Amino acid sequence: MQRPCSRPFSGFLQRARALALDNIGGGSRTRRGSNTRSISKSVLPPELWLKIFGHVPTYLLPSITLTCRSFRSLAQPLLFTTIATHPERSTSSAKDRRRVVDRLDFLFSPQIAPTVRGCKISPPSVDGDHGPADDLIDFIFENLPTLPNLRVLECRHVRLTSKRLAILQSLKLSTISLDMCFGDISEFVIARSMPLVLQDVSFKYPDSPKASAMPSTCPLFLSAPHLEHLHATTTEVLPTLARSQPFTKLRTLDLPVECLLSVDLLPALLRCPAVDTLSLYTTNFIPTTVFEALPEGVLPLLESYRGPYNFAAAFLNGRTTKCVDVSIPARPHSLVSSLLKLHRDLESLSFSLNSLDLPPAVMHTIHSIFPNLTSLAIAEPALSSTEIKAVLNSIPAHYNLEELTLRIQGRDKFNLWIPPAESAADAASCFNKVCTAVVKTYPAIQCVRFIHGSEGDSVAWRRSPRSGLFLPTGQ
Repeated sequence: MQRPCSRPFSGFLQRARALALDNIGGGSRTRRGSNTRSISKSVLPPELWLKIFGHVPTYLLPSITLTCRSFRSLAQPLLFTTIATHPERSTSSAKDRRRVVDRLDFLFSPQIAPTVRGCKISPPSVDGDHGPADDLIDFIFENLPTLPNLRVLECRHVRLTSKRLAILQSLKLSTISLDMCFGDISEFVIARSMPLVLQDVSFKYPDSPKASAMPSTCPLFLSAPHLEHLHATTTEVLPTLARSQPFTKLRTLDLPVECLLSVDLLPALLRCPAVDTLSLYTTNFIPTTVFEALPEGVLPLLESYRGPYNFAAAFLNGRTTKCVDVSIPARPHSLVSSLLKLHRDLESLSFSLNSLDLPPAVMHTIHSIFPNLTSLAIAEPALSSTEIKAVLNSIPAHYNLEELTLRIQGRDKFNLWIPPAESAADAASCFNKVCTAVVKTYPAIQCVRFIHGSEGDSVAWRRSPRSGLFLPTGQ
């Protein structure tokens, strides 16, 4: 079912329709009593309309295409900037396969192909390496070169055969994501192949015997002179990083926490001198031992860290840090112990506690050791308005904090499903009760955000520079 247009956007469509029919679409149509000269001056050029349409949600674009002929020609290609070529259902029957082939022929047609910027590929089944749609995946890869403006490619459960890898090398991609993509590439000599010129690479699969038994494709996708962002949930990337030329443009590095136990970790980090943001992803496994601090010269520009609190000090010790995001809930005393080892110039801090309350001692420590802190986000625990006021009234004021995020305790604590509108209203009521205490503790506060509801929705209030009052800004 098509989503209805919002009321403000409907008004925009009405004005755009009238403007288009006056000059662009209708050509000769002129309203009675209107001035032709003023109308021609008010018409926006197509290039500006394209920029406007680029900010319109995809589900509203069909409404624009129905406005007039000119808008259809401008907005219709935007519906295909990102395509999903995989079949939506099983392709066992001839009728289903014909439908899939017809859809692919349309997406790769000369009218649509130039508009495609991103492509998502995944087979309908992951049962075995040779599924019933394997020839369709080959057909998709063979036609990727017909997309002249393709820059982003996402593959999920796709076998990386030698033929498909050779096709990827012929594309001008900037971003690629490989989710559970394996294959027998023994015929493809990676050592003699030039890496793809990619700026953003994602490897989404865990370490497993299946992955380790196959030749690594990492050298094919990691180009030292060009790579800027690397996200990996596997340790396979470490040997490639450690044995390559320095990645002088790599700024964002996301690794699994298992990398801390690899002998290739420090040599790999030494090849990444420009990294300023490091993330360590973890599920249940957290190493108990790790180096006390990075050696001199390793990650010299590191400013932001996201991961378990246990290792924040090891990576940030002695460094001027801007942002710390603790990714797993921590005990209050353990968190404080880790924060005391960080640099005083910290600007942004996010964390969760596994306690039922927010100890004032934690907030007191944060205020005292981070005087330049401008953003503070506490995702857990959920607090009532009474608890928020009690904590804020018992700690000294912080004069630089501008953004505060808290989770509030609502009626969902009784395992009840509360409609989002009612939950947001409860958040607004809570804000009215604690606003005075927030401003008293944080005189420079500009934005307050409350997380509410079982789905983690949020509502925010921003301070008006003129009146000084807080105005709701929505999500």
